[in-house]
Amino acid sequence: MEVEDGKSSKEELPKIKLYTNSQERQRIEQMADLYSLIMSVQHLETAYTRDAVAESKYTESCKKLISQFKTLKAASAQVVPNIDKFMTEYKMDCKAARHRLLRVGVPATVEYGGASELDKDDQKHVFEAVQTFITTQNCLQLDMRDVDQLHPNLSDLMASLNKVKKLPEDHISRVKVKEWLVNLNSKPASYRLTDDELRQMSFDLQTAYDHWHRIYN
Repeated sequence: MEVEDGKSSKEELPKIKLYTNSQERQRIEQMADLYSLIMSVQHLETAYTRDAVAESKYTESCKKLISQFKTLKAASAQVVPNIDKFMTEYKMDCKAARHRLLRVGVPATVEYGGASELDKDDQKHVFEAVQTFITTQNCLQLDMRDVDQLHPNLSDLMASLNKVKKLPEDHISRVKVKEWLVNLNSKPASYRLTDDELRQMSFDLQTAYDHWHRIYN
């Protein structure tokens, strides 16, 4: 790069001002706060559906966010008169947050009820198994065929199945998953499944899931 008079020839990019006065600044900050809050609710809802947050913690956090949303919505009514249009305009793919904040206004534990203490652990393990089944099948559908891509999900799936107390040792879902886990373990991380292997694995996992679904549907 050429240098003239001890300075770089690279020109500085012009600074872009989002506001020119305090009123515009307040408008931008309110929109930013609203966007951030909606995204927080979306992430919380996602975490709850994945059982990544305790039911009590979810309920407490969700109630707080809903309360903050109502306060912010009222305060920014002149800036953002229609929250639904705001989310659409800024391409916010937040269906769960839209439902929670704009449609229902209460946590999912209030809307649908929570799990009983007696069977909460069993429900959690069944839910985890379903999620890992779906995640692993999605990987295959996306043509992810490297061993180091598939093995972690398959390992998680096996662990989830093993946590379900009522699932027999010889159940086809457990057998099929274990067979493929052993198969992948025998190959180097860089190995890529052939078209036939990918097709067979997809078929076996779908068969395993179908038999699993018959028990826990």
